[in-house]
Amino acid sequence: MARIEKGIDITGGRSELSSFLIVLGFVFIGFFVGQFVGAIASIVFALINGAPTDVLTEDPTVLYDYLGLGEVLTTQATYTLFFCFITPYVYLRAIARKNIDVLSNERGVQFPLVFATIVGTFCFLFLNAYFIEWNANIHFPEFMSGFEDWARDLEDQLAETTEKFTTFNNFTQFLFGFVVIAVLPGIGEEFLFRGVLQNSLHRWTKNAHVAIWVSAFIFGAIHLQFYGLVPRMMLGAVFGYLYLWSGNIWYPIISHIANNGFAVIAVYYAQVEETAPNLDDTEAFPIGLQIGGSLIFIAFMFLFRNHYLKQKQSSE
Repeated sequence: MARIEKGIDITGGRSELSSFLIVLGFVFIGFFVGQFVGAIASIVFALINGAPTDVLTEDPTVLYDYLGLGEVLTTQATYTLFFCFITPYVYLRAIARKNIDVLSNERGVQFPLVFATIVGTFCFLFLNAYFIEWNANIHFPEFMSGFEDWARDLEDQLAETTEKFTTFNNFTQFLFGFVVIAVLPGIGEEFLFRGVLQNSLHRWTKNAHVAIWVSAFIFGAIHLQFYGLVPRMMLGAVFGYLYLWSGNIWYPIISHIANNGFAVIAVYYAQVEETAPNLDDTEAFPIGLQIGGSLIFIAFMFLFRNHYLKQKQSSE
C-alpha cells in the first residue's frame, strides 16, 4: 500500500503538535538563513566585480547591477540549497532521526505515471492561468491602500529580479537556469513542504485535506508575492494530493520540476521567438484549448487517484 493514510511519522518520538511547531520553526529559520547566505553570496560577487561598498550600503537595490546572470543564478542556487535541502535534511536526521527515504512509501516510479504527471501538469497551466489573472487583479478597500501599495511595489521589485534570473543569452545559460529554477526547487521544496511540513501537519490534525491546503498556503506565502499567492497555493495543493494518493514523493517532485520547467522554456522560447505565447495569459490560447486542457488535468487527477485506490484495495 503506497497511499499515505495518517501522515508519515517524522515526530522523532515527540507529540504531533510539538513536532509540527518544530518543523514550522525549521521552515522559517531555514528561509531566513537561506536568504542571508544568498545575500552574502550576492554581496561578495558584487564586491569582486567592483561595486563600491558605500553604494551597496546606501542603496541595496543596485546590487544586481554588478552581477552577471551566472552569479545571480549561483546566489539563487545557494539560497535553495540552504533552505530547501539542508533544512529538511537536518530536521530528519537531528530531530526525527530518520533518513530522507522515509518520505516515500513507494520505491521507484512508473513510467506511464511519470508521463501522465508531466502532461497533467502542463494542462493545469491552462486552468491556473485564471487564478493568476484573478489574483493579479485583486484590489483592496481604501483603508488597506497602504498594504496594496506595499504589495504592488514588492511585486514590481520581484518581477525585476525574476527578469535578471531569466534573461538568457545562450543555450548554456538556459540549461543552468533550468537547473536552478526548475530542478533544484522542484526537488528541495517538495522534500520540505510536502515531505516534512505536510506530513507533520497530517499527523497533528489527523486530516489530510487540512494538511495539504495549509502546507500549500505556507508554500505560496513564503515566496513573498501576494499577487501570486493563490496560483502558487493551487499548485501546492496539486503537489500535495499527488503525494497523498501515491505515497511517493517523486511524483510531486516531477510535477514541480515540470511546472517550473515549462515556465523557463516558455521564457527562453519567447526570447528566441517574439511570437511565443504567454502561458499565464488567458487570452493567449483559444477557449476550446483552455477548456480541453482543464478537462485533461481533471481527468488526470481522477485517474491518478483511482490508480492508487485500486492498488490499495487489491492489497487488502
